[in-house]
Amino acid sequence: MPTRQSRTQADLQRDLDLWHDEEASLQIETIAAACALIAYADGIVRPAEHDSMAASLSRFGLVDERSRQELLAEFEHATARFEIDPSTGERAALAAIDRLRGRARFGRALIETCRLIGEADGQYIVEEQSALVKICRQLGLDPVEAGAFPLAAKV
Repeated sequence: MPTRQSRTQADLQRDLDLWHDEEASLQIETIAAACALIAYADGIVRPAEHDSMAASLSRFGLVDERSRQELLAEFEHATARFEIDPSTGERAALAAIDRLRGRARFGRALIETCRLIGEADGQYIVEEQSALVKICRQLGLDPVEAGAFPLAAKV
């Protein structure tokens, strides 16, 4: 009869830490992909959009410097795909976003972040709104209910 090796508290904590790191990396990849999709909707990433994306980590509880650096690197990687080929960049971004489908709390924070990036340069244009609708659909969220459009537009 095989014996089950007992796991120590340190083993359990190490597994929990590993899971948390993997989850944080997945969130960062998704945030960067979605932000790149919004920022590139009009064909160019403006400094205000980049700064708004960098400030978004606190919405997700990722506030350490390592997370910030990882997000910036992922964002550069995601935007590079758009520079090479916009349709490839969009497909890659939507595939990354799809991995977090069904996580409503994260999805709503992501939608808010993306809307703020779209509005960061003072104009929330149709192309940015369309990209945000694609993100909502990829996450399985209704765009209006998820807050994809500014409140002023709901008259």
